[in-house]
Amino acid sequence: MIETSRLLLRKPDTEDFDIISEILSSPEQTKFLPNEAPYPIEKQQEYLANRIKHWALNGFGTFIVCLKEDPNVKLGFVGAEFSPNPEFVDIRYGISKRFEGKGYITEAAKELLSWIFNNTEHTKVYGVSMPENLASIAIIKKLGMTVEDNVDLYNHPGLKHYSIEASKI
Repeated sequence: MIETSRLLLRKPDTEDFDIISEILSSPEQTKFLPNEAPYPIEKQQEYLANRIKHWALNGFGTFIVCLKEDPNVKLGFVGAEFSPNPEFVDIRYGISKRFEGKGYITEAAKELLSWIFNNTEHTKVYGVSMPENLASIAIIKKLGMTVEDNVDLYNHPGLKHYSIEASKI
């Protein structure tokens, strides 16, 4: 578990389907994901199962973000996982519309990067965004990530790639 002044970040479990479903069924939340549309319920279940599996196989992954003052209040998720190309680890995040604009994801993501660099052997983490996703790009830049032109983590045309090295944290 990771704590910040306002948040608790913990490993996901099957009881977290509610927050995953809330985010992945929202057209506003999914329009910037590769599918560019809400996920059907089966894909939402698969998404959560894959987050749990990543932890089991690799010892790191995506955290569920909760309010520290009330850990039963789930805000979203933040994590770093292997991209489809296992040479690269990239950051991912999503937040309920109810909690947007309060700096929660930036706060959680900063602690996540510190945790990854201090608890795994990874020395570089990537960030990926569609150019139209200005909110995500703003978070990526607040994390200190810089443009990375010579990688393609998802074989998806048009994605912008960023990275940060452990020495920059």
